[in-house]
Amino acid sequence: MLRSLSFRQRLTLRWTLSFGLVLGAAHAVVYVGARIYAYRDLDAQVRTLAATELASAVDEYTGVHLHDFPADSLSAGEYATKFAQLFDDQGRLLMQSPGLGASGPLLTREQIAATLRGEAPVVAVHVTGRSGRMAALRAQQNDRQYVLAAGLFADMLEKYLSRLAWLLAVVWAAGLAITGVVGYTLASRVLDPISRITARATGIARGDVRGRLDTPVADDEIGRMTRLLNEMLDRLYAVIDANRQFASDASHELRSPLTAMAGEVDVALKRERSAAEYRETLAWVREGLRDMTELTANLMVLVRAQERPAEAGLHEVPLQPLLEGAAERLRPLAAARGITIDTTQCPVLVAYGDERLLSRVVENVLANAVQYNRDGGSVHVTGSGEDRGGDEWVPSQVVLRIADTGPGIPEEEWERIFERFYRLDSSRSRRTGGSGLGLAICRAVVTVFGGSIRIAQSSDAGTTVEIRLPGRPA
Repeated sequence: MLRSLSFRQRLTLRWTLSFGLVLGAAHAVVYVGARIYAYRDLDAQVRTLAATELASAVDEYTGVHLHDFPADSLSAGEYATKFAQLFDDQGRLLMQSPGLGASGPLLTREQIAATLRGEAPVVAVHVTGRSGRMAALRAQQNDRQYVLAAGLFADMLEKYLSRLAWLLAVVWAAGLAITGVVGYTLASRVLDPISRITARATGIARGDVRGRLDTPVADDEIGRMTRLLNEMLDRLYAVIDANRQFASDASHELRSPLTAMAGEVDVALKRERSAAEYRETLAWVREGLRDMTELTANLMVLVRAQERPAEAGLHEVPLQPLLEGAAERLRPLAAARGITIDTTQCPVLVAYGDERLLSRVVENVLANAVQYNRDGGSVHVTGSGEDRGGDEWVPSQVVLRIADTGPGIPEEEWERIFERFYRLDSSRSRRTGGSGLGLAICRAVVTVFGGSIRIAQSSDAGTTVEIRLPGRPA
C-alpha cells in the first residue's frame, strides 16, 4: 500500500505516525503520573480523615462512637462522601456509617489483626459498585482495643481522571491532525527544490544537455547537491562535446587513408599489371595499414588514460631507462637526418606512475623533437628534482626538459598543439607520418598521474617541452 503513495505522502505519513507514537507515549506518562499522584494525595487525605475520626470517636464519657457528616443537608458545592466502620478486638463489626447500608465488614481479619499490632494499612474497597480508599487505625477505651476504619469514595477522583483521559485523547487526535497538515506542508517545501531538479533533469535526459539547474540560494544540503549536479553536468557536457569532436576527427583521420587505399586498389585492378606493380601497390597499402594501426593504438591509449584512470597504477618508475630506450629506438630516424639525441645530462630521477604509459609519453615527446627538428640539429634532455615543501605533506616533483633546435612554435599555438588531431603544419605532419595525437596522449597521461606538460619556451632557436611528474631524485 505504501508503494502506491508518493514520497511526499510517505514522508508525511511516517512523520505523523512517529509524532503520534511519541505524543501518545507522553500522554500515557502524564495520565499514569497524574493517577499515581492523585491516589497518593487521596491516601494522605484518608489517613488524615481516619486520624480525625479516631480523635472524635473515643470519648471517656460517651464511649466509642462514630460521627456522621450531614453533607446532604448542605446545598452549597460538592463534598467527598466519607464512610467509617468500627471493629472490636475480635474483628466483629460494631457499627458503621449509615451510607454503607448492609455492606458488611470492609476489612479482612488479617487487616484488622495488622492494625491491632500497630500498623496503619490503607486499602482499596468496593461498596455497592463504588470504589474507595480506607485507612484503619487502632483505638483503646477502658483497656479494650478497637479498630476504626475511615475512608472516602473515589467517585470524584475517577471522574476527574476520566475527564483528563478524554482531554488527552482529544489533544492527541488534534495534535496528530495538525502534525499531518504541518508535516505535509513542510515536506512540500523541502521537496519543491527536488521537484524542480527532477523537472530540469527530465529535460536534460531528453537531450537538452546544455540545461543547468537553478543556482542555489542557500548553502544547505540541497544547495550543495545542486552545485555538485551542475558541476557533473558541466563535466558530462564537456565529455559529450569532446567525444563528438573526437568521433568527427577520428572519422576524418581514418577516412582519408581508407579512401586513398581504396583508390590505389581500384587503379591497380583496372588493368592487368606486372607482379612488381602489384607488389608496389600492396606495399603502399601495407604502409597505410601500418599508419592506421598506429593511429588506432594511439586512440586506445588516449581513451584508456582519460576514461579509466583507476586502471593506471602508481609505481616508482626510473626515468633514465625510459629515456635511453626511446632514444635508442629513434636514433635510426634521427641519424637519417643528422640529428643527435643526448640524454646524458639528465640526472637519475624516479617518477610515480605507470611504466608503460610514461614510456609512451617520453617517446612521443622525443619523436616530436626529432620529426620537427632541422636537419643536422640536436635534441637535449635535462632534468631536475623539486621539493614543493610546505606545512602539509606534498609530494615532490621531477622535471624533464626536452629541447630541440627546430624552427619554433608561435606562442598562440603553444596550447593548441596538445589538442587531439591538431597539426601546426598539416603538410609536414603528413610527410613525417604524424597523426596529431602524440602530445594529446602525453597531456592525458601526465594529468592522470597528477603531473603537467607544457611548452616552456619556443623561438627560432628551438623549442623546449617541460614535463612535470610526482617523483623524487633517485
